[in-house]
Amino acid sequence: MAWRYVTTSRGQTGLTVAAVAAAVCLIIFINCLLQGVQSRFINDLIGSLAHISVKVPDPDPEPLDDTGEKSYAATVQKQLQKKDELRRPEELESLLHSFPHVKFTASSVGGQAFLLRGAQRFGVTVRGADPIKQEGISNLSDDMVGGRWLSIGPNDLVIGYKLSQDTGLKLGDTVTLISSEQIRKTYTIGGIFDTGQVQVDGSTVFVTLRAAQQLFATGRDARSISIKLDDPWQANRVSQMIEDSLGLKTESWMVEQAQLVNAFAAQNGTRIMISFFSLAASAFGISSVLIVSVFQRSRQIGILKSMGAKDHQILRVFALQGLFISVIGALVGALSGYSLLTVLMSFKQVARFGKSDQLFPAILDPKVFALAMLSAIVATLMASLLPALRAARTNPVDVIAEG
Repeated sequence: MAWRYVTTSRGQTGLTVAAVAAAVCLIIFINCLLQGVQSRFINDLIGSLAHISVKVPDPDPEPLDDTGEKSYAATVQKQLQKKDELRRPEELESLLHSFPHVKFTASSVGGQAFLLRGAQRFGVTVRGADPIKQEGISNLSDDMVGGRWLSIGPNDLVIGYKLSQDTGLKLGDTVTLISSEQIRKTYTIGGIFDTGQVQVDGSTVFVTLRAAQQLFATGRDARSISIKLDDPWQANRVSQMIEDSLGLKTESWMVEQAQLVNAFAAQNGTRIMISFFSLAASAFGISSVLIVSVFQRSRQIGILKSMGAKDHQILRVFALQGLFISVIGALVGALSGYSLLTVLMSFKQVARFGKSDQLFPAILDPKVFALAMLSAIVATLMASLLPALRAARTNPVDVIAEG
């Protein structure tokens, strides 16, 4: 009987199905698109950076000796670091891989240096790491515009595109670096990269780990270990676990980019509110249509009850009608959302050096589709509850008396 009501009242059924489908389509579209935009932003802003950096902890301040003389109140200040190298970095990397969500690790040595180009000096940041391991952290291969990266030797240097423009350097040129340890070494330009971040491309150079250890006189030690996670939003939790377990100092990208994290939190709150109000609007519309349906079928309901139909049976009929409408609408909405996103994801925009990016970087997350359909079905069933209760409480005597 419920299915007959759905199929015979095609106009009402079409209207309610369209309301459910529109809500599901909107929820899927908003959530998948915003997830893709967030992923694009994170990749562009911290794609070449570590999610967590592990370093030697700051030393505790040493108290003054008790000389027996009059003491004075003073502020306690941190001591300057006496040592900032991590010993046996290979063993530390193995330990770090035992923590959850850790995907890649790379021991590194870095610091400030001067790049000499003729009579000019350019301040640069040197990052030294094994290219294979560092690739898991920075994914620099996708940003290379010339030369090589993974196969560089201890005498090769990889620089940013903006820095090469500022200094006039090109592939194969030789250049000298003077580190903060006043060690001077000559390198050959082996590769040029462009991440799209001016701060990185204009002042960063990459060398091998061994070359950086020689340039900054660290021996076989490392100054930090970079960590890439499979979920960047777990950075704070994992960094706290590392500090508590190993007693090392950690720096999380979520702390360094707190304003960005707050902006994403506000964006997530906005999409949740949009989804909620979309479902609410759809539920009110469906409830109104089903109430009209109950009024139209009041005579039929009265006849059924006069023939012995129970209240719970009438309630079940209209509840099932709402269930059928919700399932059909959810399926139609999911298919519509998938089709719309697939079409939009095919549009491209011109990026750097002839590369192309998606104009609408959506992520087709199955969880979003499932939750959107489930939420719509629950909201529709709740919306059909009031009309179903009204139908169940219909007095057959009053209905038949009214004609």
